[in-house]
Amino acid sequence: MIKQLIERTNTTEFYQDSDLKLESYNYNPSKSILEMVLSINQSSYDIPVEYEEWKLICKNTEYFNGFFSNIMLPHVKLKVLKNHPLLLKYNENKLECEIKGKPENVNEFIGEISNILEQQTGNWITVNEYFWNNEAYYKKHSKRTICIPKSLEKSIKSVCEKHKLNFSTKNEIIKDKKGYANKPKVKILIFGNEDVSPSDFFLNQHVIIAEEFTAERIK
Repeated sequence: MIKQLIERTNTTEFYQDSDLKLESYNYNPSKSILEMVLSINQSSYDIPVEYEEWKLICKNTEYFNGFFSNIMLPHVKLKVLKNHPLLLKYNENKLECEIKGKPENVNEFIGEISNILEQQTGNWITVNEYFWNNEAYYKKHSKRTICIPKSLEKSIKSVCEKHKLNFSTKNEIIKDKKGYANKPKVKILIFGNEDVSPSDFFLNQHVIIAEEFTAERIK
């Protein structure tokens, strides 16, 4: 019934008359199962809305973030995606890359890397995922190894070469050799809102990455 819940939250009537709230959640790390209870409440007094509670079950959960309050607004429209920047680590080969040298202008270098990641990943992946963002680090260290999804290689390499840094790909890690990141079946469930921000751009949406999502109405 996950399809029914998704369709329910994406209707115009739902957005105008209803409110989605997080009642509770429980994560079992030994089984990688996340269970969440969501409620649909009336937000408009013009049209009566029946109170509902839904239990969301996420199996083989890899990651979840943003669920710090019971208030979900404005991110109340659910969507499941198989392709998304946060899934790159699971559905692309991983490259081990070595960077040698020190940029003359660290702030400019970090700024350009940040811009590239924003353009390609919508800021779902930030510069701190791969680089130290301070001058003191580069004064002490002239070599760094980073592991990146294959699709980011060309753009990061171009910025490094622009700043006279030597960028070389040392190893490509594929399939089961990726270890915990070899999860080609994972999908992402986004609590988003296209009126506020597209799903491929990060603006504090709530997200869950798991292999299977199911839902049942419990009230």
